[in-house]
Amino acid sequence: MKKNTGTVLAALLFATAAMFAQSAQAVKDISATPSAIVLASNGSVNFGGTFSNGQKSNTFANHYTFSTTGISDLDLIVTSKSISAKTGLNMTGLGLYNAHGLVASGTMQLTGAEDKWVFSTKHLAAGSYFFQVSGNVVAATGGSFGANGHIMALPVPEPETYGMLLGGLALIGFVARRRKSAAPAA
Repeated sequence: MKKNTGTVLAALLFATAAMFAQSAQAVKDISATPSAIVLASNGSVNFGGTFSNGQKSNTFANHYTFSTTGISDLDLIVTSKSISAKTGLNMTGLGLYNAHGLVASGTMQLTGAEDKWVFSTKHLAAGSYFFQVSGNVVAATGGSFGANGHIMALPVPEPETYGMLLGGLALIGFVARRRKSAAPAA
């Protein structure tokens, strides 16, 4: 009798382990292929992602690429709204990357029925970048997120501005030197 109990217990343990292994393998990466952000003439940025039904527990890390030609300021808000914290998406990260890795991370403002992440950086150098929005689907009904923001190129001073600055500094240096040489010796 003990031998049968041991065999049944071993079979039960094996079946339980197999179920856990299957559930661990069931989670898959459903990231979209990287896509380019189209910058509007006024600097506004809009992008997002949608996940179809039947994706529960799957993870994503979507990339949205863009380039800047000059120094820029960047502000972005990414949100997903759900009926409850148990439906839709759970956004777990927002980051800005370049070829060398992470440049800056976003900050989570809300989580639950609405996930909200904000991102802001000043004086971003010219170059190629991508945003990565990551998370997982928490409902069989899928979900979506949307991002809205601005990438504003900072004005570049005209050469005349630099010329006036250098001329002003030269004038101040000339006046200071003249006052020093005109001062009576003590």
